[in-house]
Amino acid sequence: VLSIMTIFNKKKKSNQGITIEPYELDPDICVLSLEECLQFATSTQNIIHFTSPHRKQKDLRLDLQSYQLICKGRGPVSKLEVIQCEKIKEVRYATECFELVKYDDLQLELCITIKFKIPDTFLWGTFSFEAFDEVTAQKWAHTLRLLQHAQLHKIHPLREREIFINRFPYTQDNADGRGMEAKDLKVFLCNMCNYKIDTGDLNGIMEELGLEESSPIELDHLRQIYDKLTYDNQIISNYFDKETIKKDGKDDTVHYPVFSDGALSHEHLSDFVQSDHPELSGAGIISRYGSNGTLSPNQFIDFLYSDDNSIFERSTKVEDIMDSPMCHYWISSSHNTFLTGNQIKSKSSVEAYAQALLNGCKCVELDLWERQGTIMILHGYTFTSMVPADDVLAVINMYAFKVSPYPLILSIENHLGASMQEEFAKLLEKHFKDKLLTAPLNDDGILPSPVMLMNKILIKDKKRTKDELEQSHYNQDVVKSGEIYFEFHSSDWTKRMVFMTTDFLYYSYATQDSDDTTSIASFSHDFRESPRITELHHTEAWYWGTVDPQAAIHYITEYIRKMKSKEATVKLTGDFAIRPSSQFTGENVLLFIDTNNSIKKIKIKSKSENGHPRYSIEEYLNAPTFDSLYTLVKHYQRIPFSVKGVPLILRNPIEEPRNFEKEIWFHYDASLEDSERRLAGVKCDGAFLVREQPDNNFRLVFRCAGTIKQCRLRQDGRLWIIGKSHFEGLTKLIEYYKKNPLYSTKNNQQIKLTEPVQQIPVDHTMPTYFPLDSSYIRPEDIKCQKPQDSYVADSDYKGKNDDEMTFLEGAILKNVERDHRHLGWCIGDYGPRKRKFIPFKLLIPYEWEDEESKENPLGNMCAGMIQLSNSVPHIHQVSNDPHKPHFISIRCEGKEEYRLGFDHYETMVSWYKAMTTQKKEKQKSLKKSKQNQTYAKLIIYAQSKPAPTEMTDEYLAHINYKEMHSFDENKFLSYTKKPSYLNLIKYTNTCLARVYPKGTRTASSNFDPLPSWNYGMQLVALNFQTPDKPMQLNFGKFNLCNGGCGYVRKPEEMISGQFDPSKDTFPNSVALFITIISGRMLFSEMGNLPKVRIFLEGLSCDPGENTTDPARDSMAPFWNARLGLLCLNPDMAMIRFEVTDSNDFGDERFIGHCTFPLKMLKTGYRSVPLYDGYGDRISLASLLVYVDKEKLKPDDPNRELARIRKEILQLNEYLSDLEAPSEHDFKRLTTIENNYFHLKDRIAHQILDDTTSNLIYELDDLVRSWKFSFDARKSIKRNCQVESVYNFQSVWMDFAFE
Repeated sequence: VLSIMTIFNKKKKSNQGITIEPYELDPDICVLSLEECLQFATSTQNIIHFTSPHRKQKDLRLDLQSYQLICKGRGPVSKLEVIQCEKIKEVRYATECFELVKYDDLQLELCITIKFKIPDTFLWGTFSFEAFDEVTAQKWAHTLRLLQHAQLHKIHPLREREIFINRFPYTQDNADGRGMEAKDLKVFLCNMCNYKIDTGDLNGIMEELGLEESSPIELDHLRQIYDKLTYDNQIISNYFDKETIKKDGKDDTVHYPVFSDGALSHEHLSDFVQSDHPELSGAGIISRYGSNGTLSPNQFIDFLYSDDNSIFERSTKVEDIMDSPMCHYWISSSHNTFLTGNQIKSKSSVEAYAQALLNGCKCVELDLWERQGTIMILHGYTFTSMVPADDVLAVINMYAFKVSPYPLILSIENHLGASMQEEFAKLLEKHFKDKLLTAPLNDDGILPSPVMLMNKILIKDKKRTKDELEQSHYNQDVVKSGEIYFEFHSSDWTKRMVFMTTDFLYYSYATQDSDDTTSIASFSHDFRESPRITELHHTEAWYWGTVDPQAAIHYITEYIRKMKSKEATVKLTGDFAIRPSSQFTGENVLLFIDTNNSIKKIKIKSKSENGHPRYSIEEYLNAPTFDSLYTLVKHYQRIPFSVKGVPLILRNPIEEPRNFEKEIWFHYDASLEDSERRLAGVKCDGAFLVREQPDNNFRLVFRCAGTIKQCRLRQDGRLWIIGKSHFEGLTKLIEYYKKNPLYSTKNNQQIKLTEPVQQIPVDHTMPTYFPLDSSYIRPEDIKCQKPQDSYVADSDYKGKNDDEMTFLEGAILKNVERDHRHLGWCIGDYGPRKRKFIPFKLLIPYEWEDEESKENPLGNMCAGMIQLSNSVPHIHQVSNDPHKPHFISIRCEGKEEYRLGFDHYETMVSWYKAMTTQKKEKQKSLKKSKQNQTYAKLIIYAQSKPAPTEMTDEYLAHINYKEMHSFDENKFLSYTKKPSYLNLIKYTNTCLARVYPKGTRTASSNFDPLPSWNYGMQLVALNFQTPDKPMQLNFGKFNLCNGGCGYVRKPEEMISGQFDPSKDTFPNSVALFITIISGRMLFSEMGNLPKVRIFLEGLSCDPGENTTDPARDSMAPFWNARLGLLCLNPDMAMIRFEVTDSNDFGDERFIGHCTFPLKMLKTGYRSVPLYDGYGDRISLASLLVYVDKEKLKPDDPNRELARIRKEILQLNEYLSDLEAPSEHDFKRLTTIENNYFHLKDRIAHQILDDTTSNLIYELDDLVRSWKFSFDARKSIKRNCQVESVYNFQSVWMDFAFE
């Protein structure tokens, strides 16, 4: 309560140093005190919950202990709904609840909407309700806004821990907040912490706490369990509790706190604080974290991990000078702001604008189109949905200046005619009123400053001159689009996305029949889950699944025989197993070996008491009853039971029979290479086998979209685990994934297990080269592949063999590489068909168009195109396929025909009419366009103009400061490689410039924004819906700096025009030494091991990376790894901590990151708070590191090392780009070798960081392999004395291949 009250004691400051307040409370809403608000909310209130399309009466209350809103229906089996208060992003009240207008008879003054964060999801969740009277609604609005303000400020770390623990009872299925039993603890840790704990370790914790399986778990027990899992004594023993220690062998020392009698005194803590934490005070730390004037070891660790000890201080104020011209600032910018997923089929939403603006974005994009007389916003030429521009402008008006008052830019992509432009101008004036900039502020030759444009909205669009209007015409529009069926080369009908323009018909690769999700998660690798198994006995080796009674007796008989054959005197009395009863559901049978080595069985009875099962042995009338089979077995492993008067104790479990060994898909002791060879002969996706290695490791190996994937299978007792799914047997796991998708590719292709591969003898004389993409996927093996060439087919081709590609004229083939073993052939990809042979003479180079031209609406999803001007369509009402009774055939000047199938006759006719009238449509599109002057007057300081071929000095002398250029990422990079590249920076010191993603990024991926920022580009537009590395860099640059206001001032050196991003000599270079000590609550994938990477991101001379080894734990991992990095220009650099693990398929999984400018880095022992991909803090997750930073002297050898690294990268890039050996390259290789060995001599006596060492090792391999290639080539040519180029290439490639 006190932390909430302190918010309202803060006063606003002047513009320089203002405090950013995301939401202004309206004092007229309610006059309740804070205490009255909390008292009101903690008592249950009756509400009407909006659950589309219905309304339901429910109870809502605030639970302060768990810091959650709890909503429950009034029915007997109502599901509990909870909203964590720190995840509340926004509270809307009354007329702000625009999403509720779809309901009839609505009283908005009674309505409240809560927007809250959903983990790993772009769009925020929505909880809307209606109060029964206006006073209650006002009380809820006021209270919820208090909570929203409170979450913006730091929650005390110990309070955050208590909140986490108090939420445990609410995480269970159908939980009612009353707690849980110890037997549920294992499942509980999986659900809440994503943490897998072995049954043995869990038993040890339960015994240490004195808990039985049926004992209730109290909050005190949870605190003790939390402490045992998250506090690591290695931190204290390895780094603290010592007087002094020499630092890097130097004379200066570091003072460490000394724990006397298990406590840290104020005196010792003060010495530590003065040494490494001058901004803190020892007394303040003790008062906040300690007790009785001291700190215990655990309390000290709590402080080390807390945000009070953060490695950087998040800026909450506008600290930069804001009265410079706008071109002197980087500005947070969004691309296609309206989209919530991919660029082809995702939904558009007005909520995406609200989220972008609340995240500090200051440039949003609007694509304007006319649809049936209404201005709509959509991504043209795609299947994305549309939203009315009127709604979007209303939302922008609501959120434009909630984060900061600095100007907002609307980047308009205008596809409207003159009359609709005038209509759009009226909409702008209707919604923005005086916020809309309608006239220049001055005309002194420079852009106004953000201060001068506070609370103003600027329009960015093309402002055409009279001459441009006379010459301009519309781009070719899409005449028709949809998903239809294709057939060619007598193949099966496949569903494809099709766009028809006035000239071409573009078609995609085959799509799935199921609906494509609009979430960006659809483009990530994942696997499906089966229901979890929760009872503890399921994990025990002594519990068998469904086994035939006679087979069970036979197996135990064989067990006795095998054990006796190994050792005749072995005692087997008491060895046992339990199987489910074959006659009575829910009951079990205990099988055990008696003193005569005979097999006995006893029925285990089961009955229900108060809704819970109870188990007992049938033989005894007064036998004790137990909550589960697990506790029954544990009891009789300590206490004997009588068998015909002879006491007997259960001893060793008899493990379940390995029935899967007889399956054809099981391959014992098969290596990865053997598995690849066996799968190479099966062409279908989903072909699989399971291999076992002698160390009891199991791997599921399967074909997937032209690659071979390998998935780890884990065992927990008798359970088989894949990801988070549990199965009672390997056979059940295989059968489940024959019917359900196992894996989802990047293209959303669902892979099921299909054809088992038999264990056949392998010819080990075959080369191990596998012609597919890769084999076992390990994170450390993943390297960025350089983009390969794409070609378009000049004519049809039907493959004559299985390894040849079949395609039609216009097909786009990707990743094409010349195959020098077969003259005239190449290898390439076409949709799902990978690495097939293609006649090279049939291909012509294809270059992807940028986004602005939009000539190919499908981008890199395009499989081919048909030129309509050279084709004649014909309608057919009956096809050979009864499922496609209607189709249109298209034949292009004697080529093989295409067939477009339709389910309905009317649909086919509409497509036919569109094709036959396309020439008329083309003539209409060539009419002169006009620009409405009312709208044109609103385009003032961001007038888009085409960029010149090169930024020459002459061009810069005549630029207009009101104009700006936009570049796609490829075009921008081409400018940086021209001789006049420095003029880019000079241009951005006068005008604005924007860089946006290339059009082929159909999955909404982002490009690296750093090069654009390094050359002064102010508006680097990114897809905010994609939580990738570029967006994380954007978050670190804008959300953590300058109060998160969306504007960051460029360095003075760049503003002055003296900055050169390509140089590698700077005066303030530093060497960083960071020790990754440990982590806490990393929420790693169950059973997988987390590791930490540190990236240095900045100028081209500064890229650096270092990685720890995987830790052995995720709740409290310990690394103790010292990593080093060099930074030549800290002013432009960002440092990025990334935590990852690997899933069972070997695909790397992102856990969290922390990205911020290097100039904010603090030294000493520091906590690294972790954020998710969307920039939200992950509760309790953090790293503990030690940071040492040293400034490099002018003659420091590390400066030379940085330059050597840059040269190594350049040589590496050149060698990687070389193709087949040639005589012309021989002299060039000699030069490269000389340069390389010269570098080796220069660095022979220097200590290298890991990044440079790895580069040198890689270069060693490259030079060695290419030197062998040239030497071998010369030797072959001399010995063979062949004249034919073809024969020579064939001999050479055979030799190299062997």
